[in-house]
Amino acid sequence: GIGMILLPRRLLYSILTVLLLNTSNESSTINAMNINTVIKENKMPRRILCLHGRMQSASIFSTKISGARRKLERSYELDFLDGPIIVDTTNKDDSTVVLRAWWNCDDNKKEFGIDDAIEYVQNEIKNRKPYDAIIGFSQGGTLAAALSTLNVSNVRAVITAGAPYSEEALRIISNKKDNNNDGNMDFSDDTNSIIIPKLLHFAGENDKMVPIESTRELCNKFGNDNGSLVIHEKGHLFPTRSAHVTTM
Repeated sequence: GIGMILLPRRLLYSILTVLLLNTSNESSTINAMNINTVIKENKMPRRILCLHGRMQSASIFSTKISGARRKLERSYELDFLDGPIIVDTTNKDDSTVVLRAWWNCDDNKKEFGIDDAIEYVQNEIKNRKPYDAIIGFSQGGTLAAALSTLNVSNVRAVITAGAPYSEEALRIISNKKDNNNDGNMDFSDDTNSIIIPKLLHFAGENDKMVPIESTRELCNKFGNDNGSLVIHEKGHLFPTRSAHVTTM
């Protein structure tokens, strides 16, 4: 039988461009060489999208997880995204740092803007190269868990730390699924298959901000029963010990 290879659309377009430019004057040998060059250039590294916590920023989160980041960067390209909401323009350590969030909450702890945050990250993912995984801390972890249920393009794994359960986020993603005929929110340009990501949630025994039970509820209610919970001995942080990074 004839074997079939499915190529990403962007790579296919590049190969077709080489063929069209060279069909009249170049030999088939040169075409083959050019195509091999295109394939090598389009071989993209595995990439991880990183979502910071509330009252952080992309640069702060990158620094906070520097231990884990250095280990992960041996195999992955990490991309740290800034949240769309500015919550404070000053930082006690660096007055030039702008602190951000993914959504806000009022004095009664009612959350608002989650829908906008989901759309914001979805658009960023569509406008960038594909990601193989998403890492999220605290509020960014809740956002990552919400995205995992929407079959975001190409994402195969979601890792959160200190992420609280959000009833409002669950309601919003449930509505998004109900409003989509087949429940598939896959935005991929390269495949028609649905990828159900694996989820790994870290929770700290001494986390004073997000109780373990809140993260456990997040694990149980987000991610199509495809999540695991790992409890570490620290507080409200993203674990950076080698054993935890290996688990990731």
